Amino acid sequence: MSRSCLSWLLALCLLVPAGPSWAERPAAARPEQGGGMGKLPWQSWIDPGRLPPRPVPQRRDRIVYAFDQAGRTQLTANPELSKLCRAGRFMQLIDLHYRAFGPRERAFGVAYGRMAVNLYDPLHRRQDDTVYFFRDQDTTRCAVFTARQEDLRRFYIGP
Repeated sequence: MSRSCLSWLLALCLLVPAGPSWAERPAAARPEQGGGMGKLPWQSWIDPGRLPPRPVPQRRDRIVYAFDQAGRTQLTANPELSKLCRAGRFMQLIDLHYRAFGPRERAFGVAYGRMAVNLYDPLHRRQDDTVYFFRDQDTTRCAVFTARQEDLRRFYIGP
């Protein structure tokens, strides 16, 4: 080694302050058990400011009426409520959450007048003893059919 190199190394050793000895140094941080933010190891590609996506909401659709004949023979069409349905003023809260079927026909959506179960009715046109059946709710062809709840009791499918 050259003389200039040794003097350079000696000057560097004198300028650097002595640090704590190995015994005085704190132990290295160890990852805690379990996951979560702020715990090591973490995934650096995950932005802590963004929440993870929510799971898809799930609901249980339920068949509440099964007719022995076509549904239109059991039900009465209501043109006034059908017009309100097309305007979005009388409709189901969740389309086809409750369903009714006749043989070989598409499902009707069902809403009850009593306690307004699954029914959006801001104009208060519902009646407590009536069941409302909806066909094609989300279209301009929305049709509302009605029937008395007592008359449909034999077609009811309990939970």
